[in-house]
Amino acid sequence: MSKGGALQRNKFTVRHQKRSSASETNKMTPAQMARYLAFADPSQPKVKEMLAAVLMKDRNLVPEEEKVAEQKNLIGVLKATEARNRLRNTRLQYQNLRAQEINFLISFQRNAKGAVRLEVFLPPRKNLRKLADCMNTVQRSRIEEILEDETARF
Repeated sequence: MSKGGALQRNKFTVRHQKRSSASETNKMTPAQMARYLAFADPSQPKVKEMLAAVLMKDRNLVPEEEKVAEQKNLIGVLKATEARNRLRNTRLQYQNLRAQEINFLISFQRNAKGAVRLEVFLPPRKNLRKLADCMNTVQRSRIEEILEDETARF
């Protein structure tokens, strides 16, 4: 086989590896330039310069009005996001204060039966999982004992 062949003893070699000089890359059409940049190694300094030049040309082609409109749109999106975060923080703060007040009321009940009933009818936090059981059998039997106790007063 020849030296420039595609396969030599199960090893692949490149047939044509053409290096472009700076003068040749400047003479390329945009399609050729795009094809060259698609397969060039981006870590090479010459390729970095070419990519930067292409990006700068693209940036300079955009009219000033579009740039201003895009910046205004971005500012609007940022303001909306900040407003959403402020609302979320205010809502969380309200929920935490409400939960603290309810826990305070529950803790100052005269007896355990009143505290359990208040906690059942006025939960400190909204429970999204209403069907989930958060108590084990020992806790449940103790609470049932307290609720069935006739001597306890409210």
